Amino acid sequence: MEFDKHIWGETMDRTICGLLAGIIAGIAMNTWNLFDYYVLHLTEIRFLDWFSVLQTWAKPENGLQAVISLILQTMVWDGFLGIVFAHLVVLITSKAIVYKSALYSALLWFTFKVIINICQVPFLSGPGEQPFSGRMSNLLAIFIWGIVLGLVLKKLDQKIES
Repeated sequence: MEFDKHIWGETMDRTICGLLAGIIAGIAMNTWNLFDYYVLHLTEIRFLDWFSVLQTWAKPENGLQAVISLILQTMVWDGFLGIVFAHLVVLITSKAIVYKSALYSALLWFTFKVIINICQVPFLSGPGEQPFSGRMSNLLAIFIWGIVLGLVLKKLDQKIES
């Protein structure tokens, strides 16, 4: 299948590339996070729980709410953060984009975790909410998001330039 420079009848620009890269990276990140949560049991908080708690102050109560939270978290939040990074890359250059996107993801993780702890968000902050292994697994998921974000943006940039 040949890559098309147009999507939905419009030429792909930096915003659309960032959105697509953020969504694809979000799918990779959530795949690891859900595998870890349901199979490895290292983490006790899914990223979709974060999205739900920040929107409603409660974890999803059933499967439908969990699926809706997952879709919104991936399509809206991860897509938005991908757009932000895609525009930041213009300012800082695309050289070593995968390293920069991994660093960006780690900085986001740290920043959001600090804000959550300062604001004492229920279910997401406080002692005992997440064991060390869970925090490290979530950090790995965040690095997966950052690396995939950089790789997808790099690929989209190459396709658009050719």
